[in-house]
Amino acid sequence: MAHTRQRFILAAIATASLLSAGAAFAQEATPDTWMVVSSHQTRAAVVADLAAARQAGLAKTLTEGYIEPVGASTVQRADVRQQTLQAIRSGEIKAINAEVAGLAPAAAAPLRHAG
Repeated sequence: MAHTRQRFILAAIATASLLSAGAAFAQEATPDTWMVVSSHQTRAAVVADLAAARQAGLAKTLTEGYIEPVGASTVQRADVRQQTLQAIRSGEIKAINAEVAGLAPAAAAPLRHAG
């Protein structure tokens, strides 16, 4: 009887913990503290400040995603290819794409050419 009671209590605790686990994730991901900020400027003043910043080149809103367009490269294709191969040989590319498990670059992988 005591053994059955212990199993029942254990099952009840497990069920309660599983059912309450979802409640921990029910909170909004972003806080609403930004909504209570009071502004001391009028909308017209803010729009005028934005226009002045754009005129001075301080507001970088060139595209929808705020990514500046890539200009023409001044480096030759062969130089870029050589720099890329050197980064592969030194392990720099592998270190950039790796998980952060250490600060030292991984050993250079052997270079394989398609063909």
